[in-house]
Amino acid sequence: VQSLGGCERIQKTPLPTCFTRHTSRLLWIWSNLLPFAIYPVCGLYTLPTTIAISYSIMGIEDIGVQLEEPFNILPLRQYADNTYDSVHFIESVYASGKYAG
Repeated sequence: VQSLGGCERIQKTPLPTCFTRHTSRLLWIWSNLLPFAIYPVCGLYTLPTTIAISYSIMGIEDIGVQLEEPFNILPLRQYADNTYDSVHFIESVYASGKYAG
C-alpha cells in the first residue's frame, strides 16, 4: 500500500514543460550550426554526417522525453482494464459452477 502511494505521487508530480522546450530549442540550434563546425573535417560528406549525428541526438532526446512521462506513453490503462475483465470473467465462471475442474 505504501509503494502504491509513492507511485501515485510520482505519476501526479507535474514536470515543467520548459525543460523539454529548452532542450528542443537548444538541439535545433546545435543541429543547424553543426554543418559549419564539421565542414573543414568532412568536406563533401558534411550533409550526410550532419543528418546522422542530428538524427541520433534527436532520438536520444525523444527517449528522454518518453522517460520523463512514462505513464502517458504506455497503454497501462488498457492493460489494467483487460486484466480486470479477465479476472471478472474467471470469477463469474467459478461462481456459476460451470467450471469442470
